[in-house]
Amino acid sequence: MKVSLSGNAIYTLEGDLNRNTIVHCWPQALADLKQLAAKHKPVIDMQAVTHVDTAALAWLLNLIRDCRSQNIEFTLSNVPKTLINLAKISDAEAFLPLQ
Repeated sequence: MKVSLSGNAIYTLEGDLNRNTIVHCWPQALADLKQLAAKHKPVIDMQAVTHVDTAALAWLLNLIRDCRSQNIEFTLSNVPKTLINLAKISDAEAFLPLQ
């Protein structure tokens, strides 16, 4: 999993986002989004994500909760269909801030 930040508030995820890789972005994501939110509403771009599992969904739901507790809003773009399907099955689709 590779994470990159751009000056125009884009938080890009690349590679597999699953139980094996989530640990690489979990601890830093909130701080990164807080930094981006200082100037613009951040967008998490998932176009380059190649594989997701339920751990990815859990990570996103926890990130949404943590961000909301600090008044940080973000949107998700280019969300993999697999992740949307997992959210539907889990009845969590409404919680995802889709673009």
